[in-house]
Amino acid sequence: MTQPPSESAGPAGDAGSGPPAAGWRPTIGPPGGHAGWTPPPGPGGPVPPTGGPPPPGPQSPSIPRCYRHPDRETYVSCQRCNRPICPDCMRPAAVGFHCPEEGRPEGGRIAPREREPRTTLGGRAQLARQGLVTQILIGLCVVAYILQGAPGLAGGDTSNRFTDDFAMIGFRIAVDDQYYRLLTAAFLHAGVLHILFNMYALYLLGFQLEAILGRARYLGLFVAGAVGGNTLSYLLGGLSTASVGASTAIFAFFSAYYVIARRLRVDSQQILIVLGINLLITFSFSSIDKWGHLGGLAAGLIVGLIYAYVPPRRVWAQAGGVVGMIALLFVAAAVKSSILV
Repeated sequence: MTQPPSESAGPAGDAGSGPPAAGWRPTIGPPGGHAGWTPPPGPGGPVPPTGGPPPPGPQSPSIPRCYRHPDRETYVSCQRCNRPICPDCMRPAAVGFHCPEEGRPEGGRIAPREREPRTTLGGRAQLARQGLVTQILIGLCVVAYILQGAPGLAGGDTSNRFTDDFAMIGFRIAVDDQYYRLLTAAFLHAGVLHILFNMYALYLLGFQLEAILGRARYLGLFVAGAVGGNTLSYLLGGLSTASVGASTAIFAFFSAYYVIARRLRVDSQQILIVLGINLLITFSFSSIDKWGHLGGLAAGLIVGLIYAYVPPRRVWAQAGGVVGMIALLFVAAAVKSSILV
């Protein structure tokens, strides 16, 4: 994005020696001179007498910025409320464009929360920055690790009754219908290095994804990744499946992060490098649940596509897609159990 044209402090004659610097222009919107179009600032102000001092104040009007995205300059305004709007906020109307609030059907009531600043993908900008859900998830993993007896840190067995009750154990799912294990296993870990690496990845990726997605969407991604990874592991491993770890959800973060980065047109090369390293590690050690990682990766890819390409205003469509996918995963696990027992 180019910088807005700077205000000239010299004589007016110097300001008119060339075309004005181009500010950010939307790729869509009404052409110049039509309804909703605001002309760009230029050297159109009053010219002081020859030899006189320049007039006080700026020489050109300030560039309007989108009322929902203050970092974006725009020359298009809503035809009803006259607020400046960027391409992401434009709603086509009979004449010009409307903002998201004014573009609703007649008589549609707007809740106050819908006027809060939001990110491009619909997260609440102020609340999402706090990373509250990420902190809670990390806290739950640490508490669960302590209840496991801190395996690898306190010595002794790497498993206790708490681990046996909530780990991903295929036999218990098939025989006792304990499908909650598809999710709870993501909060357990097998050793100190295991939990340290996973919590570090959860911290780095989680804070960024929660900031752009918002709390509810971000939590949906975590659950879908955890259930998706453990379900694929169960479908292919059957009764012998046994695993723990948040890496199923973290691999979902990798793929969702990549899809969202592509959608927002930001650099996605670094996440591909990190993902490649993690896949190399996954297939280098026989003790790692490969299907769990790949299942989380696939689940994150699907959820990322839903969040990136279903408009944020269609929140129920997004929620329905994510919840529906999680429900299908549980159904698939139930079908597998019926085959095994």
